[in-house]
Amino acid sequence: MWTVLIGLVGIFTIADFVEKIDNFVDAGAGASLILIYYGYSLPYFIDMALPMSMLLATVFSLGTLNKNYEIAAMRASGVSMLRIAKPLLILGITFTLFQFLFQNLVVMPFNHQQKEITRNILKPTRSPKKLKEIVRQDLNGNIIVIKSYDVTRNTGRDISILAYQDSGITERWDYTRLQWDDSLQTWRKSAGLNRRFDAQGRLLFSKMSIQDNLPVTLTPADIRKAQIRPNEMNIFQLRDFIEKKKLLGLNPHRWIVDYHFKLAFVMTGFIVIFLGISFALRGTRENLAGAVGKSVLTLFIYYILLIGGQKIAYNSSMHPAYAVWFGNVLLLITGTWLFIQTSKK
Repeated sequence: MWTVLIGLVGIFTIADFVEKIDNFVDAGAGASLILIYYGYSLPYFIDMALPMSMLLATVFSLGTLNKNYEIAAMRASGVSMLRIAKPLLILGITFTLFQFLFQNLVVMPFNHQQKEITRNILKPTRSPKKLKEIVRQDLNGNIIVIKSYDVTRNTGRDISILAYQDSGITERWDYTRLQWDDSLQTWRKSAGLNRRFDAQGRLLFSKMSIQDNLPVTLTPADIRKAQIRPNEMNIFQLRDFIEKKKLLGLNPHRWIVDYHFKLAFVMTGFIVIFLGISFALRGTRENLAGAVGKSVLTLFIYYILLIGGQKIAYNSSMHPAYAVWFGNVLLLITGTWLFIQTSKK
């Protein structure tokens, strides 16, 4: 397993370096920056290579036992297929839990840092003049939603400020326009609508006013500051991001799809081990090439179903879980059928 893992990580690293070598040269990147970049990339490459490594390790280990008639000896002694496969199935569950923690606690933070190097050094982009649908959390805990923000003029339009607790929104302020005054270091606001709600979400009062103090401490620098992007969040951050989107009345469909995709992808380890058991024991004893080929082909089909389900869910009104989890369900059913057929032999 470790040999395959190291080999795959090496291939991924070399292929990525060849693809990005022009960017490194153009950016004048030295050896230290390149090492830092691939240090941040390493967990992602390991995460991608682990399923293939586990699959091949399962096929070769069981295939070797089968080739030496050790599986036949165990079966002749009354040991069931389930008992033979039990250690590998437990390993698959353990690997799934490990991959979940590894992805969310290591891969995603490191991946974010790698993307920052790409955006800021290798492929620097100009700062946008206008920003859309900005969501920021103030120091006082309020959520600020700005539909449109002009960076050059430090002017925001269609602004909503929401104070909320666990029960929901407790107070809301809406302004059509906010503009930063450099001389006074404060925001100039249009007339605003202030509303307060009870714990059940019922409106308590509503008033129009321009005299009230603005419940915002953010500055233009805070608004322009780059936030971690949803596709670089771990599963916990993404869940909180989705909940905030729902709370603010914004459509989080795309991020719900990504949330299910992250959860479904974690199941890869268990699925490949489950399928690898049947492929290894259904092949011929003399040659494992057929079992390896079937295993690799099945893994690619799984990735196609998983990524294809994600793309379909992006552009479909169906619940994201149906499209994204289809590949997992299909291969688990297939693996169960193959396992039962193998047990009967």
